[in-house]
Amino acid sequence: VKVNKNMKTNIDNIYAVGDCTGGAMLAHVSSAQGIVAAEYIMNRKSQIDFKTIPYCVYTKPELAGVGLTEKQAKERGYAIKVGIAPMYINGKSIIEGDTDGIAKYIADADTGEILGLHISGPRATDLIVEGALAIRLEATIDEITSTIHAHPTVGEILHEAAHSAYGNAIHIPKK
Repeated sequence: VKVNKNMKTNIDNIYAVGDCTGGAMLAHVSSAQGIVAAEYIMNRKSQIDFKTIPYCVYTKPELAGVGLTEKQAKERGYAIKVGIAPMYINGKSIIEGDTDGIAKYIADADTGEILGLHISGPRATDLIVEGALAIRLEATIDEITSTIHAHPTVGEILHEAAHSAYGNAIHIPKK
């Protein structure tokens, strides 16, 4: 079903949300579309920022991503910095016995702006929110590294991956 940015169809007073509209067929997208439609009906301005939609796969290990992949960033002409941290260095993952996976930031090499975050491993589907918010706010790697992440948490892997983008990771052995 074709809809405009307010989820309105070509028929007056008919709106559509969810899988029937095409695009990202995810429950959280459908919910956001429903809010946009309801707010438009109430004369409020609302819209979806499609570049910040996280994709989650609820498997073991969990998989999650938001924003651009390395390949997509390069295809769009970005010079990139990549920060990767393996889950096996994360204290909380070690405590929980679940150390398979990685966290990977893709950032603009010139500005440090975060273009994407991709995670495989424990809590990936929960942690991806940090990447979505970072992209929404046009945050930089420096802003992630200067933000204190609680210890011990699986979320610290994001801090370490951000540090890794500039070769400053604390827990990743130097080659």
